[in-house]
Amino acid sequence: LKMSNDNDENCKDKEPVAGLSAASSCIRLSICLDDDGKPPPSRQFSPVYTHQCFPDEFISGWRPMSSAEQLSQQVYQRWRYGSVGEASASTIGEKHSSYRKIDGEENQIDANVLLSPACDTCKIDVTTTSSSSPMSNINTDEPATKKAKIVTFEEADDGSTQQLSIDDVIKKIQSSLPPIASVTINGSSTATEGAKSDDKFKYLSHPVGVVVKSYRRKIKNDNDTVEKGDFVITLAKGSDPSVASYHNAIQPLARWFIETADDVDISDEDGGFWTVLYLFRKHEDKSSDDGTSTFRYSLAGYITLFHFHTPFRKPKSGIIVRVCQALILPTYQRAGHGSDLLLSVHEYAARYLNDYASTSTGMDIVEVNVEDPAPGFVALRDSVDYKRFVLLLESMRDTIDKLPDLKYLQKYPVTSKEYFQPAPDGGLSLASLLKITKRQTEVMHEIYKLAAVVKWKHGSKDNAQIQQVETNYRLMIKKSLKSHRTEELGACEGGKEEQKALLAKWFDQTHSHYRKLLLGLV
Repeated sequence: LKMSNDNDENCKDKEPVAGLSAASSCIRLSICLDDDGKPPPSRQFSPVYTHQCFPDEFISGWRPMSSAEQLSQQVYQRWRYGSVGEASASTIGEKHSSYRKIDGEENQIDANVLLSPACDTCKIDVTTTSSSSPMSNINTDEPATKKAKIVTFEEADDGSTQQLSIDDVIKKIQSSLPPIASVTINGSSTATEGAKSDDKFKYLSHPVGVVVKSYRRKIKNDNDTVEKGDFVITLAKGSDPSVASYHNAIQPLARWFIETADDVDISDEDGGFWTVLYLFRKHEDKSSDDGTSTFRYSLAGYITLFHFHTPFRKPKSGIIVRVCQALILPTYQRAGHGSDLLLSVHEYAARYLNDYASTSTGMDIVEVNVEDPAPGFVALRDSVDYKRFVLLLESMRDTIDKLPDLKYLQKYPVTSKEYFQPAPDGGLSLASLLKITKRQTEVMHEIYKLAAVVKWKHGSKDNAQIQQVETNYRLMIKKSLKSHRTEELGACEGGKEEQKALLAKWFDQTHSHYRKLLLGLV
């Protein structure tokens, strides 16, 4: 077994992916939409993050099933080298460093979490392959002689870790799951208190909250066929007890997919208040006795929004909406649902004063921002904001003189140095119109100017002028980075040379991010 150094330069800036670590490969989550309770592979997925349940990303004394471990190896090769084929002969067979602590273990475990359509309850089906595996102490019909002693998870005297019992594995993953209806271990099933192990999962008879948007979207099936699915986005108030109860049940799932996810009490109004935008898939139900069709709903994702008042914000006081958690279940990712949800946040902010604001305060939403966004969400936010920025420019083409921070974009040509100066009013007017942060308006300008440079270059044959325009753009980005990351630059122990190298690295990352965003819009 070849172990890698996941902290080297090739890996330390990479976001983890599903099925990468040893613990992730031992756990499967599935959405049960069929009556047989056996979801196809397209509705099965592994966690991205497991550190909140298993701090070192392995399950002590257990390794994944052989097929899952082989897949994990392929996931690692693609994650580290770009593709399995690009790995050299010396790196073939490498696995994530979390496999180090289970090297030599023969006991295998597969914890299959079956989620209800609403994701507000689940069943756990655990399968192991070792006859000497520690058994659970649940009440089953198995003879007592087949039940092994439960092992406590603690450091052994020689520094190694002892094997976790199956009960302890379940207890650890329970913190990241909705309420558990039943547990099956190697074919022996037990229901939890208040539930029956043979109960069928139920859909939601109506979506949680008020529907604010409906649309259709393609869904890929396992046989490479495509079907159209109906989806609705709803707006729900955290102060509603039924909404809070539902959200309390589903939000632990976020720990598998958001690195810093934690439970929040959306009914708490201390310092502000919460709303949630839910994404539900809409299913036609033809099982009624009279032959008429009704609809039922399953969860596809959500965004939580925290609202708080800022009385001293310039140029206008009001309510700031902070996006705290955003989750699209893996089954529905890469289909544009994240963009639809985020656009719905901005549509909600635009309509807030007329449709949602309290008549007693009359305060409007003045800004939407994001709490500690992951790189993937930064890309999504920038893409959504840039589309809104371009639409704004088109809609105000005849009245752009009223906005100083947009007027100069048309006043100066790309070949002039003035084109690459900051917006005259610091982006305040644009930030107010789009209800985004001033920093985000800078990002919009930088992306827009890159698009203008790329377009201009296609029609120019003057290499010296092209080089000068590219230099002007690079200096603009570096100046912006320097002003926003002063602490990191100040911490450089290598002086100016190290700072230059760091700025060059940041520029390359920023330039690559902007180019990918523009290519995605083509």
